[in-house]
Amino acid sequence: MTLTSLAKKLFRALARVIPQCGMVSQAVAFNMFLAFFSSLLVVLGLMSNLLRGRSGGELIGRLSRILPPGSWQLVSDSLLRREVNPWAWVLFGWVGTLLVGSQVMKLIMEGIHLIYGDREKHSFLGRQLRGLLLFCVSIVAWLLAIGLSVFGQPLRQWINREFGPSPLILGFWSVMLPALGGILTMLVLALIYRVARPVPTTWRSVLPGATAAAILWWGVSLLFGIYVQKMQYGPVYGGLAAAIGLMVWMEFSTMTVFLGVAWNAEST
Repeated sequence: MTLTSLAKKLFRALARVIPQCGMVSQAVAFNMFLAFFSSLLVVLGLMSNLLRGRSGGELIGRLSRILPPGSWQLVSDSLLRREVNPWAWVLFGWVGTLLVGSQVMKLIMEGIHLIYGDREKHSFLGRQLRGLLLFCVSIVAWLLAIGLSVFGQPLRQWINREFGPSPLILGFWSVMLPALGGILTMLVLALIYRVARPVPTTWRSVLPGATAAAILWWGVSLLFGIYVQKMQYGPVYGGLAAAIGLMVWMEFSTMTVFLGVAWNAEST
């Protein structure tokens, strides 16, 4: 493929997404914002006993570094109190996460149908089941990523104590975590692309767009991480700055998902 044909294909892919998927991406971002805090309740509820233990201070510090300060304070201030029953918050958060998260996946499926121009749609029950299935897979992948972020450093320290500080092990660990995250993201996106459409598709037809979307999402997430680290969170606008940054990151993340779909659509 020449550079000119690649540029034309990219332009056609962008034309499939903008502007027809703009409203859908905003709706997805809003529901992701709601699902984020519900799923955060589940994570913190499950980890509450561990966070209150002797190693709780270190784990809290690691978890707070990968979350916007406003979102962390909003949940942890109420959840980590001694008088709060963590299992009640787990149940409450899980119900909310399933309800809102399945809506996120149904909106993403709607955007995929718009990009492909599908006239045939899933039945009502089929949409509900597919939305719930795709969200469960996505939330498991997200929880795994959170676990790697929080417990990755202690695991690396344990490996160094057991096998000694080896540059080979350190280099392998530094490469393995980003590679696992990228592969996991690509596989989840490929599954969404394949299950969302009402017509049969193959893994070979969805993997190129999933790979491109995973790379774009990694870039967007990197910029969001820089924003979280560099933003000055004042006492008045701290929570607002965190919420705005989170919403913008979620909308751009949704656009990268749709761009991967559009790339596959142009390929076919």
